[in-house]
Amino acid sequence: MIFKSKYQSALFIFVMAVSTMVGAACHVSAAVRLVVNVKDAATLEPLEFAAVTFRQPAVAGVSGGHTDAEGSITLTVQPGQAVIELNLVGYKAQRRNLSLKDRESLTLNFRLEPSTSLNEVVVTAREGYNATSASLIDTTAMRHLQPSSFTDLMSLLPGGVTKDPEMGSVNRIDLRSASGMTQNDDYATAALGTAFVVDGVRLNTDADMQITPDANRTSRISTGKGVDMRSLSTDDIESVEIVRGIPSVEYGELTSGLVSIKRKSGAGRLEARFKADTQSQLFYVGKGFDLSGDNTWIINAGVDYLDSKIDPRNNRENFKRVTGSLRSTKRWTGPVARIAWNSNFSYSGMFEKDDNDPDLAVNNTIDFYQNSKHTMRWDNTLRYVPSVASVLQELNLVSGLSYGHEQLEQQKHVASSRVMPMPVSLVEGDNYIGYLPMLYLADYRVEGRPFTASLKSCGRLRFGGSSLSSALKFGVEWNMSKNYGRGAVYDISRPLIAGNNTRPRAFRDVPAMHQLSAYLESETRFYAGKHTLSLTAGLRETQLLHLDSRYELSGKPYFDPRFNLVWSLPPAYVRNYPLGFELAAGAGWHTKMPVAAYLYPEKLYSDFEQLNYYHNVEDYRVMNVRTYIEDMTNYRLRAARNFKWEVRADISYRGNRLSVTYFRENMADGFRSSGFVHTYTYNRYDASGFDPYAAGRAPLIEDLPYQTETYLAVRSKTTNGSRTLKEGVEYTLQSRRLPVINTRLTISGAFFSTTNSNSQSLWYKPSIIANGRELQYVGLYDDLDGNNYRSVNTNILFDTDLPRLGLNFSIGVQNLWLTSRKTLRRDGIPVQYMDVNGAIHPYTDECLSDPYLKQLVRNFTESSFVRQNVPAETSVNFKATKTFWQKRVGLAVYVNRLVYIAPDYERYGITIRRYSTPYFGMELNLKI
Repeated sequence: MIFKSKYQSALFIFVMAVSTMVGAACHVSAAVRLVVNVKDAATLEPLEFAAVTFRQPAVAGVSGGHTDAEGSITLTVQPGQAVIELNLVGYKAQRRNLSLKDRESLTLNFRLEPSTSLNEVVVTAREGYNATSASLIDTTAMRHLQPSSFTDLMSLLPGGVTKDPEMGSVNRIDLRSASGMTQNDDYATAALGTAFVVDGVRLNTDADMQITPDANRTSRISTGKGVDMRSLSTDDIESVEIVRGIPSVEYGELTSGLVSIKRKSGAGRLEARFKADTQSQLFYVGKGFDLSGDNTWIINAGVDYLDSKIDPRNNRENFKRVTGSLRSTKRWTGPVARIAWNSNFSYSGMFEKDDNDPDLAVNNTIDFYQNSKHTMRWDNTLRYVPSVASVLQELNLVSGLSYGHEQLEQQKHVASSRVMPMPVSLVEGDNYIGYLPMLYLADYRVEGRPFTASLKSCGRLRFGGSSLSSALKFGVEWNMSKNYGRGAVYDISRPLIAGNNTRPRAFRDVPAMHQLSAYLESETRFYAGKHTLSLTAGLRETQLLHLDSRYELSGKPYFDPRFNLVWSLPPAYVRNYPLGFELAAGAGWHTKMPVAAYLYPEKLYSDFEQLNYYHNVEDYRVMNVRTYIEDMTNYRLRAARNFKWEVRADISYRGNRLSVTYFRENMADGFRSSGFVHTYTYNRYDASGFDPYAAGRAPLIEDLPYQTETYLAVRSKTTNGSRTLKEGVEYTLQSRRLPVINTRLTISGAFFSTTNSNSQSLWYKPSIIANGRELQYVGLYDDLDGNNYRSVNTNILFDTDLPRLGLNFSIGVQNLWLTSRKTLRRDGIPVQYMDVNGAIHPYTDECLSDPYLKQLVRNFTESSFVRQNVPAETSVNFKATKTFWQKRVGLAVYVNRLVYIAPDYERYGITIRRYSTPYFGMELNLKI
């Protein structure tokens, strides 16, 4: 019995031990599924790459990871007491104590606030916490600025200067360019190479081909100048990110920067805006509708109207704009995936009209110029996000369609001081033509129908653990551009310019442009203690398809490698507050393909008078010309390439932040119009011995003696002959709001140095008459025909927010310490010259003694290369906004140059006085 009892006791102990172990095992296996969602406290946007750290005192080790593209992460943890911490660069860290129960599934929602207290009212641009230098502008800043068009937002950037609206010409963007720089079409590639992206779809201007031979109107033509910012209204915009540094390789067709626009989305009250200033009146109304009742289907609609007088004293010149959009956002959530479909339809119309003063015209006539542009866009984005945790984060399919209806009309009375040949010949060789009237009415019209289509498929994968995470972005993009317009439509016997050298050409005859791109980019974050390293490296490939094999661009791929590195250092504590440091650097190539107008230029028609027999009897008059028709296509044209690099340092402390960036850009092959020498041979017929009365007719060239002549001329083609070199320092210091007075101080500014010059040798023919004939030598010069511009400015902004009074006002002091221009040195001596036979010779010292060849030397005075400095000027700007009735009514007013200080200065012994008048306006905002 005792023996049996012993074994029974042992068996009992064994069973109890096993039961305890199984119970313990069962208890450990009862894991908790913890879902963490992280969003921006101000914008409610999901925050990716937020570091989530989960600690439990009872469990050894630390678990966690990083949020995905939806700002979410799922952890499997044990029940009990725990601490969860969230960290993300640019945001305040959060820590929360948890008590997790057995077999519990828990979802935690976090709202991270920016580390510089940006959840408060911010009335200016702020530097983003990105891998590259970028400015973020939200609705609050735009509302305080009270803009008329997107152009006004440029004053918020570091180095930006507040300017009065200029609606009488194309408003092109010039990022990181010195103030006071002269607008020159030979250096428009910087504007053309700034990409505008609206809700993920790029605005494509490659098919714009509007032209005019009237030199007084070329400033109103946007062909080859990129997006005209006058066409962009700001009222439907929720936020703008302007990337001045190295953008992601997801974005191509750019050389200078990226403007990413996100329009308003979400249900809300009816909003209305009425603005009036000294030049314009603006009206806007918009609203968001929740059609589903649960925010799964949102419709946003808005319309904007602007009427602007170029000069308030002249009602003959005006600019009008009408914009409207209808935007739909539909979301579906299922067990497998979350799907979102954004569909946007937009319309933009611009209308320009200019009538001349009949008192200043020929025979008291009224001439006019008017240009209208209607653009309709339909963009769609389909987004797929898996509902369960996986390597695949998202897939996107983005499409865009755009169609424009552009019509330029001009009526002009043309008066000639001498008899001019009628430019009507359409075949090469000898042609009998008539004479242009000494005074006639020209009706000129250009019809453009630009159409663009784009399709983009992209996605993102994500890998990593607690100390290392990586996201892989990839995509393929196709773009098509074609103009279906009739082009210039006019009577060739009544041209707009008497010396016309073109003939009507239908834009629809120009082949379509097809572009294919692909990109791959990795963003890796490494966490080592309190250090964080973020490396973004990518490669983009771009090429044009279906080009004629004669083009150098045919089948040629361009590769754009880019990288950005950010190092976030551990904070140093000063008076128990963390002092944060961040260092960043980036570099990369950027490529912009030529537009259709550059790849397929118009043919050049040159008419040389061979016989000009202008008799008193009209029947005996005759004009004969030798016509040359030349293809001005530059088959060696390449893409414009810009290499950019920058370094940046950020310091933040208690809601105060200082950001300083040094950058350098070098684009050596921008697009410009360069000269090429053409040789023409024609006959000069002598009709002095011809008797029309005896012959009873006008003379014929077959019956007349002649002398053969050769003529040299410099004709222009589009080349890669422009260089734009930019470098400088940008800085922004933004304080937290001071207590009691609730005022924030923002100091921003920049030193910019911009050099524009030619990167290829230039041909030049002097207009010199020697022995009664035009000099028939052309020189080739290696001189730099360009200028260096510099500017230094500082903007100091005091903005005060008084929520209890519903009042927000700011005082801005704009200091333009220095603007200067220096003409690059040229010696004026050619390196080669071409004679009348088309032979090229070196230009030697002996040529300086030749009475004809020495005329090729271009003489410059030493004073023309002296830097011209404009001394400092200071202006004070004031803006204020007052809200009433639970912030549903807002009244705003602004005055630019309320105080203006600009001392007189002397140049070449002449006193230059500077004057300025205030520019003011006001607006009313309603939320119903």
